[in-house]
Amino acid sequence: MRLNINKTKLNIALILGVVALSILTIYWHHQMYLLYTQSKHIEARNQQLVALHKQLLIKQSQTTSGSEIKAKALKILKMQAPKRQIELLL
Repeated sequence: MRLNINKTKLNIALILGVVALSILTIYWHHQMYLLYTQSKHIEARNQQLVALHKQLLIKQSQTTSGSEIKAKALKILKMQAPKRQIELLL
């Protein structure tokens, strides 16, 4: 009889342990899912920011290079901007 009580207690402890680990596994899986979705959202936002940064760098580069060419033409080559476009067409 004493052996049956010990087996019953052991079985109850094992069942409770399995149930507790199952609940923790479900909780951990949900936390990993939330972390994964948050990571994907942040990664997409980061890619948008990198693309915007590249676009702004290209625009700045184009603006800078155009103004540098104009300054060089005015100073070094002594060129002047046309006064009127109509005179050029004639």
